[in-house]
Amino acid sequence: MDLNDLDFNNVGTWPVLYRTILIFFVCIILGGAFFYFMTSTSLDKLERMQAKELSLKNDFKLKSSLAANLEKYQDQMVEIHAMLDDLIQKLPNKKEIASLLDNISFIGAKNGLLFKSINWGKIKDFQLSVEVPIAIKVEGSFVQLGQFAADIAALPRIVILENLVLKKIENGKLSLNVIAKTYRYKGDKK
Repeated sequence: MDLNDLDFNNVGTWPVLYRTILIFFVCIILGGAFFYFMTSTSLDKLERMQAKELSLKNDFKLKSSLAANLEKYQDQMVEIHAMLDDLIQKLPNKKEIASLLDNISFIGAKNGLLFKSINWGKIKDFQLSVEVPIAIKVEGSFVQLGQFAADIAALPRIVILENLVLKKIENGKLSLNVIAKTYRYKGDKK
């Protein structure tokens, strides 16, 4: 029988070879359609779930390592809080800021410096602290100015000297313009 003689309305009369080939192609088409419509979406979902599983495994490893070191982290937190409390104690409170100006004046006079001016600067508000600058202009010898800076550094409260401008004036004296900054912790209610 020739291929042109095959009647699609009467497939049952076809020879076994041609029926087998037709059934094979129909099965391939049906299998492809089944795979495309049913299995491929499941494979995509499987890939997403495998990625999610990997992500969850990594999260679990991270959290388990944190949990294993929980005591160490808690000890570190206690240590950090103690350090923070110690540093906060070194910052002046509201009452001590006013006396800080007196302390700076006393230190300058003790070192034989001549104050040209000492003024409060513009207070800057930060998230946890308030910056309180003091603009200072003094005159004296190099040794006197050095001792002045050293004595300010030795104060029990934190004072930072910055923007130092040193100029030579008459008689071997020096003029020092400096900003002394201190910080007050905002949580301080005193």
